[in-house]
Amino acid sequence: MAWHCRLKRFWLADLVFLLFFATSLLFFSTRVQAEGSENIFIVKRVGVRVPQSKDSAINARTSGLMEAQKVAFKHLLQRMLTKQERQTRNPFIQDIGKNIKELLQRSIIVSERQAGRELELSVDIHFEKEKVRQSFEMAGLSFTETFYPTTLFLPDENLLAAPVPASIYSIFLKAVNVYGFELVQPIRDVEDLSNLSMLENPSQIDPFKNWVRSRYRADKIWKLSGEGYDSLSASEDGMQNTLRWKLVEYSSDGVSYHFAKVFQKNKETKNNLKKKELENAALAMVERIVNPWIAGHVVLPGLDTFLDVSITNTRDMEILDEMTKKIESFTGIDSVAVIEMSSNHVKLRIRYKGNEIEVRDQLTKIGAVDQGQGSAMFINLP
Repeated sequence: MAWHCRLKRFWLADLVFLLFFATSLLFFSTRVQAEGSENIFIVKRVGVRVPQSKDSAINARTSGLMEAQKVAFKHLLQRMLTKQERQTRNPFIQDIGKNIKELLQRSIIVSERQAGRELELSVDIHFEKEKVRQSFEMAGLSFTETFYPTTLFLPDENLLAAPVPASIYSIFLKAVNVYGFELVQPIRDVEDLSNLSMLENPSQIDPFKNWVRSRYRADKIWKLSGEGYDSLSASEDGMQNTLRWKLVEYSSDGVSYHFAKVFQKNKETKNNLKKKELENAALAMVERIVNPWIAGHVVLPGLDTFLDVSITNTRDMEILDEMTKKIESFTGIDSVAVIEMSSNHVKLRIRYKGNEIEVRDQLTKIGAVDQGQGSAMFINLP
């Protein structure tokens, strides 16, 4: 019996130690990820293919990483600068691109495989935020760090089953990845099935957007459909294939429509639309969506940006003071000032540099209600 008790105590001590160790690892991992996300820009899943050299002194993996870094920098520019800025300020951008290594934090190979005599890599590239900011500001570039909001993506069933060698669906997702969009797709469980149908009823659009925001933390909804898929694989030589895309975007600003059309004559090949032409069409459509977004959220060089927060039930000044100090400690905050005050209401003006969405997310965690880009946030104290 004594032996059994000693064994039980020993087992319990081991269990406590293992739980402590696992908890410590989880805390450390979470903390590192959180700190990293505050200080870096990540360009994910950059795909490159590099030939294997007969020269043993040339390492294909090293060459692939260097190529991935160049591609990732190009994608970062497409996410942060308008098309006009990239064209008119190209000499300055090229100068920054010559020193990509100075902007990098690290490169992580997510996957690699041998494809014939080529090495195929998928790489996540991490850039240091502050160094990127400084480079853009020194070059006088107008840029944004407010990336496009999380979007619920509802592809048409015909698009998912498009009879082309390179899936049109995957081509569109590739174009979206260039701009770093975070697309989420419905789980299609019972709750989804009972709510997704609301989108077909014009009177239910606002309740549907509220449900999407609550369930998927998405501020925009994309519904992508098209026509011409059925004829792509059945066309005869000499016939012209036509593919049309329509993307309907639902947001707090209302409903927007975006269109794309691709023509391809079928000559000596019995293939469908050439993959490159499809990729260019998808990329052009996504660019037309993201360009106005970037233009509406640029940080002009040397100009501070601000966000107002309205707070009601502010009779307890100690709570208000604690909240102000907490906001001042947030990432990217320059200053917090009171611009309006009454017996039951205070409006704070928060000056910041960088990512507006990041600032709004931090305020949401302390109870602020986000009323949309360009609007003041609202806090109702208990």
